[in-house]
Amino acid sequence: MRKPTLSPTKINTYLTCKVKYYWSYLSPYRKLRRPNPMMAFGANLHRVLQAFHEHGGAQHLSPQQTQHLLEQLWNDSIFPNSELSQHHKQVGQTLLQQYHQLQSAQAEHARTLFTERLLRKDLGEFVLIGRLDRVDEYPDGTLEIVDYKSGRIHLTPEQVESDLALHCYALLLRALYPERPLCTALYALQIHQKISLPVEPHALDAFEASIRQLGIQILNEDYSHLTPEPFHACVECDFLPLCKKHFWSTGDTADTL
Repeated sequence: MRKPTLSPTKINTYLTCKVKYYWSYLSPYRKLRRPNPMMAFGANLHRVLQAFHEHGGAQHLSPQQTQHLLEQLWNDSIFPNSELSQHHKQVGQTLLQQYHQLQSAQAEHARTLFTERLLRKDLGEFVLIGRLDRVDEYPDGTLEIVDYKSGRIHLTPEQVESDLALHCYALLLRALYPERPLCTALYALQIHQKISLPVEPHALDAFEASIRQLGIQILNEDYSHLTPEPFHACVECDFLPLCKKHFWSTGDTADTL
């Protein structure tokens, strides 16, 4: 029997709302999510940036060739409509042009080790999985995990330090390269800012112990006895109609959302 898998997305969903976790991953309604333009935009940018670095980056591709990658790889079908697709495509063209300029201006002091790679680590009762956007290797042997953020318009070291997904990625990468120093970085594409912080081994050990316990809690949660209360994240949740139908009465609490 295959072990269950948990990803940073699943874990963050559970931490945000247990009911949303149930709807998203355990119920028959899990495929009812609405098309999300920002998620579609991010998916397209990730695909183009993966190809950009796999072809050698700014050292081997001209700005025109880079734009051609976007034309080739852009997927209109994952947007709610063609107008939104074209709008985000134009934004992507501008971001990609700026990204190429910045990559060209930087000294070639690191090489991209791999992009968009799915890694796995057995944590006992479950397998932790994660797809790493990019990993760069520096001359001193340090590996830097770079996680793209297509919608972020401000970035702080605290956001990097507290990012659960980055910690999961560091745990997965350490399993492959146990002796290498690690850094984790968020790259805000819209403002072209990257903040990178070193990963302390003892802190990663503590995180591994915590994520093991949290994973067991997620897998053993009794979702049949949930009694959710509405909160701010409900407003934009795809599953709000289901919660109103199955959990809440038609009283004031549900009607205010």
